[in-house]
This record gives sequence, C-alpha cells and structure tokens, in this order.
Amino acid sequence: MSVVEVLQKAYQDELLDALRAERAAERVPYPHLRALLEEVVRRERAHAEAIAEALRRQGASLPPMPQVEEEGWEALLRLLSEEGFDRAYYLESTFPEPDLEALFTRLGHEERLNQEAVRKAVALLGGGL
Repeated sequence: MSVVEVLQKAYQDELLDALRAERAAERVPYPHLRALLEEVVRRERAHAEAIAEALRRQGASLPPMPQVEEEGWEALLRLLSEEGFDRAYYLESTFPEPDLEALFTRLGHEERLNQEAVRKAVALLGGGL
C-alpha cells in the first residue's frame, strides 16, 4: 500500500470512529458519560483533520465520507474494538518521512485516551443503551 493509500484509509477510519462515537453519545442518558464520548469525537475529528493535512501535503485528494451503520450499543462496542486496532496500527506503522512517522506516533498515543474513555463508558453503562 502506498503512503497516500495508508493516509486515505486512516482518514476514513478516523471519521468513521467519530461518527460511531457521535451515534453512541446520542443515546447515552448520563451527561458525564456523554461528555466522555464527545471528547472522543473531538479527538477523532482532530485526527482526521491532521491526516487530511498530510494528504494535502502529498498532493492527494480526500476519500469520500464513510457511512456508519451501527447505532447505540453496537456503535459503542465497535468503537471500543476499533480504538484498540487503531492504536496498534499507528504505533506499529513506519514511514520514510519523519513528519508522517511523528504524526502516526502521536495519533497512536492519543488513541489510548479514546480507548480508555470508551472502555469506561462501556463499563459504566453495562449494556444499557
């Protein structure tokens, strides 16, 4: 996979995770847990924008907006799973360009925050969405 293809896939993954977090947050009845998920949304959208900037520097176009199919509890569980995969992927990826290497390392570390927030929401909700 080329650098541009990797970035385009990462961009779509980040947007998809933001959409999943938004869908899950809509159904959360507790403000403190909804706030946790809204923070995940903010980080995921910031990640997507950072990747979009990297794509622009590569002279590449942005891929189409992904569609999320899950809602509520299903979206939350899928998000929890994806955050773990994203974290590992970002931290294990290597690039010949130091800027991209630094970006993916930062995103990997921030995905840990998302994973912890979603895990906490899942544990406290206990299937109650």
